[in-house]
Amino acid sequence: MKILIVPDSFKESLTSKQVCECIANGILTTNDADITAIPFADGGEGFAECLSNSCNGNILYSMCSDIYGRMKKCRIFTYYDSAVIEVAEASGLQKKRDVMNATSYGTGELIKSAYDKGFHNIILGLGGSGCCDGGAGALSALGAVFRDMDGEPIDYPSGKDLINIYGAGFTKIVKGLHFTFACDVDNTLFGKNGAAFVFAKQKGARDGDIELLDEGLKMLNAFLPHDTSGVIGGGAAGGICAGLYSVYGGEIKSGFDILCDAYNLENKIKQADIVITGEGKTDRQTLMGKLPYRIAQLAKKHGKKCIVISGSIEDVSIGDKMISLVDETTTAEEAIANAEKTLTEKSKLLLK
Repeated sequence: MKILIVPDSFKESLTSKQVCECIANGILTTNDADITAIPFADGGEGFAECLSNSCNGNILYSMCSDIYGRMKKCRIFTYYDSAVIEVAEASGLQKKRDVMNATSYGTGELIKSAYDKGFHNIILGLGGSGCCDGGAGALSALGAVFRDMDGEPIDYPSGKDLINIYGAGFTKIVKGLHFTFACDVDNTLFGKNGAAFVFAKQKGARDGDIELLDEGLKMLNAFLPHDTSGVIGGGAAGGICAGLYSVYGGEIKSGFDILCDAYNLENKIKQADIVITGEGKTDRQTLMGKLPYRIAQLAKKHGKKCIVISGSIEDVSIGDKMISLVDETTTAEEAIANAEKTLTEKSKLLLK
């Protein structure tokens, strides 16, 4: 029996690689199966490492700012002649959630570092950000200058500063960057389907903040080189996609599709008897195109049985069988605290 394991990470507990190991170990305690495991991701956390691993790429390190300006060591992954950077690496969501004071400046620093190392092709994984600054911070790190109504530069623009932008200059910005944006949402930069209204609350925004951020994103857009109000996916990662796309252009692609091509995933699904996938929480948002849904659709296309095993499952049915780590005897807190053991044990039931 050929089994293909293709999961996302279980956020707050296990990387996609660890998830693969737990599932494989659980299956092998009860079955002598031929297992292929591929740690996977969409455009969010883990995307860069998965893409780099597909070609045995390298990892480079650079110091950069987090969303609150504290320095940290961050990773840049390589994929042939491209640098693969996750927004979440430098500008990821933290326990402290203060989106009004959060900036994407560190993501710009990582892009600049990759450029200085000779990588002018940038594949940017958009997901898991803790900021909502329309990419103003990242653009500033790359040499853009935003000014307030007095003409003074806003050196490290964050969410609260967008509404105060009354001018911008791009003459000194780094030239010659080519972007591919790995994006698995269709939100625009601003409006009811925009970055602020859809994502800012989970980043710590209050109701009044959300409206202020949305107005700020409109203000920023007015001073960008090209109008991005209609760009599908422009609202990804707090609008970082729109800001960089306005200045540099590029291609906005599904992160899942990028990885599918890199791993020749559809062919591997054709060769498998059973496909196993999962994520930290499977719910109605999963049906909007998250990884387990996309895997299940491909398995269905090729007539393969698909099993979903996730940290928790809420009001949704995907694939042929679903298993949740959270059940009548295991709380969410217990599942997270003992994720490795719980997932391994539950995986023993996958083929029963």
